[in-house]
Amino acid sequence: MGLKNTIIYCLLFFTLNSYAQNTSIPKNGDEFVGPFKSWLNVKDGFGAKGNGVSDDTNALQAAFDAVAKGDRGATLYLPPGIYLITHTLLMNYHINVSIIGADPANTIVKWGGAAHGTMMQVNGTAYSKFDRITFNGDRVANVGVEQSWDFKKPNFDTGNEYADDVFTDLVFGINGGNLKYGFAETTILRDKFTRNTAAGVSLGNFNALDIWIRDSWFQDCAVGVTNTYGAGNFRLYHNLFLNSTISDISIRNTGGFSVRDNTSIGSKQFFNAGGSYNPAITIIQGNTIIDPVNTQAVSVGNQGPTVFMNNIIRSRPQATGGTVAQFTCWGQSSSFIAGNVFTLPNPVTTDSDHIEYNNRVVATGSLGGLPRPILPGTEPHFHRQIFEVPAGANADVIQAVINKAALASGNRPVVHFPYGNYNIAATLYISKNTDMQLTGDGYGKATCLNWSGVGAGPILVIAGPSKVTLRDISFKGNANGTNILITNADQMGSRIYLQEFIQTDGNQGLIADQLDHTTILGYNVEFSGLQKAVSVIGGRLAAEGRPAEGRTIIYSGAESSNRISHEVSNGGNLMVQDTWYEGGNKSTFADLSGNGFFIADGDRISTPQQTDVPSIVMKNFSGKAVFVANNFNDRLAVSGNGSRAKILAIGLMTEDYPFVADTTSPKATIYVLLSRTRNHPTMLNRTGSNKVPNVGAFDQKFAADMLTDMLKVQSISLNALPDGVSDIRFYRVMSTGGAKGLDIIAGNK
Repeated sequence: MGLKNTIIYCLLFFTLNSYAQNTSIPKNGDEFVGPFKSWLNVKDGFGAKGNGVSDDTNALQAAFDAVAKGDRGATLYLPPGIYLITHTLLMNYHINVSIIGADPANTIVKWGGAAHGTMMQVNGTAYSKFDRITFNGDRVANVGVEQSWDFKKPNFDTGNEYADDVFTDLVFGINGGNLKYGFAETTILRDKFTRNTAAGVSLGNFNALDIWIRDSWFQDCAVGVTNTYGAGNFRLYHNLFLNSTISDISIRNTGGFSVRDNTSIGSKQFFNAGGSYNPAITIIQGNTIIDPVNTQAVSVGNQGPTVFMNNIIRSRPQATGGTVAQFTCWGQSSSFIAGNVFTLPNPVTTDSDHIEYNNRVVATGSLGGLPRPILPGTEPHFHRQIFEVPAGANADVIQAVINKAALASGNRPVVHFPYGNYNIAATLYISKNTDMQLTGDGYGKATCLNWSGVGAGPILVIAGPSKVTLRDISFKGNANGTNILITNADQMGSRIYLQEFIQTDGNQGLIADQLDHTTILGYNVEFSGLQKAVSVIGGRLAAEGRPAEGRTIIYSGAESSNRISHEVSNGGNLMVQDTWYEGGNKSTFADLSGNGFFIADGDRISTPQQTDVPSIVMKNFSGKAVFVANNFNDRLAVSGNGSRAKILAIGLMTEDYPFVADTTSPKATIYVLLSRTRNHPTMLNRTGSNKVPNVGAFDQKFAADMLTDMLKVQSISLNALPDGVSDIRFYRVMSTGGAKGLDIIAGNK
């Protein structure tokens, strides 16, 4: 099967139309819940007018200060209105704060101050969110939101979210890291950037890392997303770019970049990376580029490695020839170009270290019906029935509220935990076939359920099949217990969705325990300080060599200081994509044994060099392992019986050489292609990186077989799943400590 053919198969969402859909959950996407009585209100409590005429700066700042202080609540609500401000709103040196508008269509913060101002500054503030607000610069303000850290007081600004926001008539929509530090692990979700005359999102320093931008809209901006005003790296998924006057995406300082499943229409250029004698591991995959003004839609001038796969570029009808995609760096770049569709002849220009495979040139008219993507809009508000948990309630009281809410199942009731701590001495249970939503006022210190019982818990059990949703809440366990247990979660076509889920400290983080049919999807998830962060244990069918559709996919994330970050056994299937990992001397990114499937795609794997513990450990492994466009500090060690091990690595950047330590007997099948290192013994290139010799020659059949599972994975928009199937969703849920953080099992243990 050719690479291009595989991308049209959408992961796991095989035909569900023959089943009755659950009607309480939105057909697509999800919903907004709130406001709640525990939220501060900028009008009722602080005197903001929101009439578009009165100056609301002081009222909003007083409300910001109050919610940041945290003695009255952790969430500030902005009702509908136009809030005129004349000076910068400050949110400095705080944690676990939420600023939420009613809806960006009717909740507008408008600039009325001097030219070149900044509307809101988020400095040293972490694990907070700023959602459902329009920032209107009125073509006078420079910056909508400046998020950064000045290094004067805690905190390093990480874990923040901007969702369902609009940034219009500004120079920069979100300007990150301009105070020299910070702007990391930030989620930009379903936002809209219009008429930003420099850039929608701009990264400003080398610590501006892991900016995850998804389902967002960039229209009539000079540049959509860039680091050309500073540095840093970003990951882009399923965004729409319209009529960018310079380019949709641009980079100057190098790093690791992923550009997946985006659409560009009528922009001057899609992707521009200026010339540099430095490596920049870049994946450009599954994008649709329609009618770019420049014939050269993609220009990469650094060393790469660049992986350019399964893109469609429809040049303008009047274009007659010329390079469409260029990957050159004065003869010193590496690129893998496969499965792409062009409409001009001889569309690709490369340096010598490249592989081109299964690319096609078609008539422009054959691509006339390319659809414009439908992005998820602002999450709707359905005004669900709310069941309030009394502040500080114990487990018995909370269980009674949950039981009462369960009687309203079918209408997606909301069980709300106000700001504060809850000591849980007995396990909370949510019965099967319920669709309630458990919602707090923010994770971390905002709303936390602490285990105080004498046993091992769990704190919460969710029985499947289930349609339960958890939002903005934390769980803190002890050394022997389980924080969250999901049982009977392996119905065919089931899904566990984790968005901005965080597990810190403890023994094990996420355990996918013998699931044959359930797919676990993680977006912008974080695991740190664990013995084992993610463990995927195959189910009965997988162990028998008959794997079904179940798998665990981390689309994007950040991890640190885990002894083993990823473990696969018993035929388990795990894909780790676009994840930044930093670990210590005894730290391993992946431990693979027995039968299984593992994919690492677009990861930064920073473990110490030349220690006793390699970055990747594969011992007696008898499955498939694929590594694409990863940056490794240390080596991949393969040992034991390799007779059934297949390993493919393409476009790697390594900080040491040699990268593979193979002591298998019989030998494993290993291909390492188009990779580079900063430490090659011949030192052909005194700066940047050097290409390393391939291990094995490119084999089209082998590559297609190995890459198929990776190319099935595309950015998704949530859809409602049938009755009798688990559809469990976590939004900004934090789990701390515990022998097990989130344990998902097939049975009813």
